[in-house]
Amino acid sequence: MPLTDFSTVAKIKDPIHGYVSLTALEKEIIDLRLSQRLRYIQGPAGLSLVYPGAAISLMGRTFGFMHMTEIFLEYLGAGVEEVLKGRLAALLLMLTNGPWANVSEEYLSVRGIDRTKIAEIILKESQVGEFVTKHGYALNEAVDFVRKGIPIKSYLIDLIHCPINPELIDDLERDSYFAGVEYAQLEFRKLFSATRIAKNKIAVERSSLFTLESYLSAAANMFEAVYFHKTVRAAELMLLRVLDEAGSQLFSLPTEDSASFMVCDDLSFLYRLLHVTPDDSDELKTANRIFDDFRRRNLIKLTSSRAISDPTFLGKLSTADGLFELEKEIAESAGIDPGNVYIDYPDRVSVTFYPSRFGFEDLALFERGSSGYEFWHATDLSPIARSFSRILKPVRVYTTRGYRTRVKKAADSLLESVDAAGIQ
Repeated sequence: MPLTDFSTVAKIKDPIHGYVSLTALEKEIIDLRLSQRLRYIQGPAGLSLVYPGAAISLMGRTFGFMHMTEIFLEYLGAGVEEVLKGRLAALLLMLTNGPWANVSEEYLSVRGIDRTKIAEIILKESQVGEFVTKHGYALNEAVDFVRKGIPIKSYLIDLIHCPINPELIDDLERDSYFAGVEYAQLEFRKLFSATRIAKNKIAVERSSLFTLESYLSAAANMFEAVYFHKTVRAAELMLLRVLDEAGSQLFSLPTEDSASFMVCDDLSFLYRLLHVTPDDSDELKTANRIFDDFRRRNLIKLTSSRAISDPTFLGKLSTADGLFELEKEIAESAGIDPGNVYIDYPDRVSVTFYPSRFGFEDLALFERGSSGYEFWHATDLSPIARSFSRILKPVRVYTTRGYRTRVKKAADSLLESVDAAGIQ
């Protein structure tokens, strides 16, 4: 039984949540070509190469994210209008996805284009904006739902960064179900019911610490076993390299040609990469060779891995130029072309979830005593939450077939030179 009640015009059967209802505005947006292309975008892009049942389109994820947002906001005490604003924000965020979902998100973020920017473009340069204004929202107001959050009790619920995150919870349950793994067992309704806006912050009742830890454990387990699985990441790194080589020839940036971006899906990339001709650019030919290996599942291979804590090294990895410089250094030491070396690390946009993504170390626990609220950092009481702020990050080096021995020697030498002072 829903806590709020609003007028709906359609019901969609979802394998995870049962029936998900749509309002008139949501249905109008869903019926657009911009939204229907989500049926032909898979995410995470490399997941089905390891778990064949997890060829999950973004359309299902869209309904799941909207539904989870509704339930979460209801438990926080939101009224009908706040719930509808939250569902609209969730729908807009899903529309920002490009082909290969998480892969293109990283490609665009490196170029300074994040989800909030794309949502603003969609609202102002597509028919979505017309529907939104027709149903009583100002465009700038709708932009703020995504960029700043949903106002509830003088607090803004940011659906992108909120630590009790409805999108992540749907991802965990959906990916666990379709991948056929048992790592995401969590009682989200119990977690939501224990979550409050208290003293202008998101906090969870101290008595529900075990429920919070089940959520954190599910996220950590899915990170280790699914989202940062070495083969899932090998596939996604290859797709990232395809975009780095020829992204501008495969699709237009939403800031440059929004109409073209809004009709692009995985099939668009597939068609273009399968129809490369001798007259095409060298970059597109290279992208074609990488993609051909990807679709045949001739994936790059992990050659070296090491847990690193050095902040300078990790900071260098987090920039496109720094990452390329390190890949080039390994390639030169191995005597091969830098295009045959791939470095991966967890804290990057294309990894669906990683432990520091939502700032769990800032999550609060509360208890209401005789003198008012008392608060604790989750990390003070939960070893699981504390583990999310770990310093060590697993850094991996991959290479193409034929170079594993040479790259392993060069990569091991480089990675072992980092944090050397701590190994005594």
